[in-house]
Amino acid sequence: MRGRVLQAERERDARPLMFCLERVAGAYHDVHERCPAVPKGDEAPGAVHAGRVGLAEAVKVVLGDGLNMIGETPRERI
Repeated sequence: MRGRVLQAERERDARPLMFCLERVAGAYHDVHERCPAVPKGDEAPGAVHAGRVGLAEAVKVVLGDGLNMIGETPRERI
């Protein structure tokens, strides 16, 4: 990600960063569809769910910061 930020700055073109943000969002969406952070049914929350919540929070920060860098205001919920 850092490389895409530097490339965008160097070339004065946000498209490489935007493409990277789209890939991060798409990858997270795929993971979330297969491995949700919230337990299903009567399943008890465990360490794996806590890890998935941590991943979701990290992705939120990355996408939010990236959107801010290209001049967009991130939504409260993505």
